[in-house]
Amino acid sequence: WRTTTRCTQSQPRGLSFRHSPGDAVAAISAAENLVTNAQVHAIIGPQTPAEAELVATVGSRAHVPVLSYSATGPPVSPPFLVRTCAEDSFLAAPIADILGSFAWHGAVVLVHEEYPHVGAGIIPALVDAGTSIAGRAAVPVGASDGRLDAVLYHVMSKTTARVFVVHMSPSLAPRVFRLSKKAGMMSQGYVWIATAGLGDDDDRDRLSADDIDAMRGVVIVRPHVPPSIRASNFAVRFKARFSHQEKLGSQEIPPDPTVPMLRAYDTSWAIAAAAEVAGHQAAGRLAGEALLNAVVETTFDGLAGKFRLVDKQLQMPAAYEIVNIVADGTRTVGFWTEQTRVSQDLRPSSPRGLKQIVWPGEHQSVQSSRVPKGWGASSPSGRELVVAVPVKRGFNQFVDVSDDYSTVTGYCIDVFDAAMKALPSPVSYHYKWMPFNRSSESYDQLVRLVPQQIADVVVGDVTITSSRMGEVDYTMAFAGSGWSMVVPVKTGTSTSMFFFIKPLTAGLWLASFAFIVFTGFVVWVIEHRINPEFRGTPLQQLGLIFYFAFATLVFAQSIYTCL
Repeated sequence: WRTTTRCTQSQPRGLSFRHSPGDAVAAISAAENLVTNAQVHAIIGPQTPAEAELVATVGSRAHVPVLSYSATGPPVSPPFLVRTCAEDSFLAAPIADILGSFAWHGAVVLVHEEYPHVGAGIIPALVDAGTSIAGRAAVPVGASDGRLDAVLYHVMSKTTARVFVVHMSPSLAPRVFRLSKKAGMMSQGYVWIATAGLGDDDDRDRLSADDIDAMRGVVIVRPHVPPSIRASNFAVRFKARFSHQEKLGSQEIPPDPTVPMLRAYDTSWAIAAAAEVAGHQAAGRLAGEALLNAVVETTFDGLAGKFRLVDKQLQMPAAYEIVNIVADGTRTVGFWTEQTRVSQDLRPSSPRGLKQIVWPGEHQSVQSSRVPKGWGASSPSGRELVVAVPVKRGFNQFVDVSDDYSTVTGYCIDVFDAAMKALPSPVSYHYKWMPFNRSSESYDQLVRLVPQQIADVVVGDVTITSSRMGEVDYTMAFAGSGWSMVVPVKTGTSTSMFFFIKPLTAGLWLASFAFIVFTGFVVWVIEHRINPEFRGTPLQQLGLIFYFAFATLVFAQSIYTCL
């Protein structure tokens, strides 16, 4: 069931088997052999997206339908490829709702296989569902442990997000979880959501104790298979035949069939039913097209749920099951449907949300009700945010620093804390206060700490000035200081006759007088040639100039009004 390419025919010549252990090149060779030598009418079994696409290319050339029950990647072009499994993008809706129920939409890192068809289908769907991808880690399929360590450490150092969505094959995922635990990424504060079939009941038999221990706290999203009498009878027959073929001892317990096994059975049933319908309708190349059309139109209630193809792929499952990996296996914590979204069971009146989850780093016996924040305590650069605050004596309503500099309070501090909490999680780094003791001498020195890269932010009652705006960026002013100037009042008043000259300085008075005399001189130059009143002896003309200046000082209001 795991890596075998299968075929069947409408004629009773049985099945032909070819083995391609995850190798795309071997899958092509096996498909060519099945089409040329065995002359099959259909091929069942390419499991990976690469195998399915290449084998379907061979099948399309020979007009042989290719049915894959596990290649969940995005749609591919070969016309004779039929996917009897749900597409990866269908997982985006339940994952997005889980993230939304814990407010983790902006702090998600996708860990997927480094292959075009794995991961590429779910990323656009997650974005369309409202999830912001904070980072991606493409894991090579055949990478060494050292390469996997480098990928994980790179992601951990580049983002503060602590919510990881793992989308890869069950054969690769356990290695990633083991190395993640060694890197400290399976501790408290981290969240891991997996889309692979790691939550199947028989995986405990295929995984080592170290694998299960490393995956403790992981949340699995998998298609829900509704219980039925047919599925129960099949499980009994399956375990009996498995025990007989594998020659298990009396003490050994055969495993239950997994969801992919149930899909494989449904796929075989569908091709057999289609072969009965299309077996005598056409011959040659037309037989392949008739069989393909019959498969697409086949509908029945299978062991894994409703079998109905839309656009040559299985329709979206009616429900997804959400399980939590714990020390003794798996535990169902909720379900997802289009109608009820995330709920604790499938009843219409079921409570919304999930049951209590054992998160990474927690023990099942001592479950904590505290939900991980979804982001780390340090910035991408690996250091805390440095926030400079002024230290002064008096008027401490805006910023108040204790004598030992250990406590910082005040209105500005409360506003800054509230603003940081409102920011998206990856931006809300942990920050530390840096009291600036010389702020009482000059707030300019306090502001210059930012361009000098001594501090990242300045918080306090800092006045917005044009010179400071050239060095730093200000937020919008959110409060006025309300400061006023208090000066002593002088009770005595001067009685001198020259009190009127006090508003101006002596220099300004002299400058004003010189300007007025100059103005009188200009007026005399213009008027004395045509105006008889500006004529006479030189002494009279000089006196007239000074008289004009005196009249300007005394009767300035009347003169300006006349002008």
